[in-house]
Amino acid sequence: MTVYSDQGVSASFRVPSGAVLPFGSMELELEKSNSTEAFRSILEKIETAKQEGGELDVLCHQLQELISSLKPSNDFIESIGRIFPSNARLIVRSSANVEDLAGISAAGLYESIPNASPSNPTVFGNAVSQVWASMYTRRAVLSRRATGVPQKEASMAVLIQEMLSPDLSFVLHTVSPTNQDNNCVEAEIASGLGETLASGTRGTPWQISSGKFDGQVKTLAFANFSEELLVRGEGPADGEVIRLTVDYSKKPLTVDSVFRRQLGQRLCAVGFFLERKFGCPQDVEGCLVGKDIFIVQTRPQPQ
Repeated sequence: MTVYSDQGVSASFRVPSGAVLPFGSMELELEKSNSTEAFRSILEKIETAKQEGGELDVLCHQLQELISSLKPSNDFIESIGRIFPSNARLIVRSSANVEDLAGISAAGLYESIPNASPSNPTVFGNAVSQVWASMYTRRAVLSRRATGVPQKEASMAVLIQEMLSPDLSFVLHTVSPTNQDNNCVEAEIASGLGETLASGTRGTPWQISSGKFDGQVKTLAFANFSEELLVRGEGPADGEVIRLTVDYSKKPLTVDSVFRRQLGQRLCAVGFFLERKFGCPQDVEGCLVGKDIFIVQTRPQPQ
C-alpha cells in the first residue's frame, strides 16, 4: 500500500504473511491432557497470592511449568506448514486479549519467539507453549493486578508471521510521548530485529521526530545499543538468533543526514495514515528490509 503525507511524501508499506492460533487453543490442550482442574486451581490461588515470601513466584512457576508441557496439535503444525513455504522462517508472537488495548499496551510483556519452523515440530511446538506460558510470568500477573484485570479473564492467542531479516526495526508513536505533541510522529529505531526494542535491552535507540504537517525531521537521540540481533540466512530454524557488535560508523541512520530525513518522513507518512485509519493515536511496530517498510503490528497508543 502507498500512502502520502500532507507534503506529498510517498511511503509504501507491506505486511508479512501470517496465521493465527486462536483464543481457546491453550485451554483445549489443557483439556486433552486432563490438566484443566490443576490449571484452574493454581490460577485461583494466584489471584490473591502474596508477593512477600515467594508465594506468588512459586505459583507462577508451577503454572508456567504446566503450560510449557502443552503442545499444539500435529494437525495445526501441519496446517501451518501448508500455509508458508517449506523454507520459511517464522516468528511466533503473543496476541493476548489483555494487550494492545487503549490504556493497556503491555508491549514487550509477553514472549515472541523468532526463527521457528513447522518443519521442526518440536522447536515450533515449544515456541507456541512458551508464548502461552508467558501469560503467567510474575511481571505479567502483577501487570494485570495493577490494571484491575482478573487473572481468569486473560487469554492468549498466538500469531505466526513470516520472519523478516530487517536492517532496522522501529516503533512509531503517532503522538509524541516526549511532550504529547499531536503534530509529530516519533520513531524509536534499532539495528536488526525488533526484540532489541521490545525486550528492554540496555541502551538507547535512534529517536527521530517528524512533523505530520510541516515535514520537519529532528534527531532526538543516536543509537548506542552495543549489539544487534539477526536471523541466520542458512542453518536450522531453532529459535536462536545471532548477536553481532554494532558498527555505527557503517550505519546510514547515524552517518547520513539525508537518509535520516527521508526515512523520518516516510515513517511519519505511514504512522499518520494508520492513526487516521484506526481513528486514534497508534503505537506501530515495523521494520525496514532493504528499501521496503513492513508493518507487523499496530495498537492504540496509551495516553
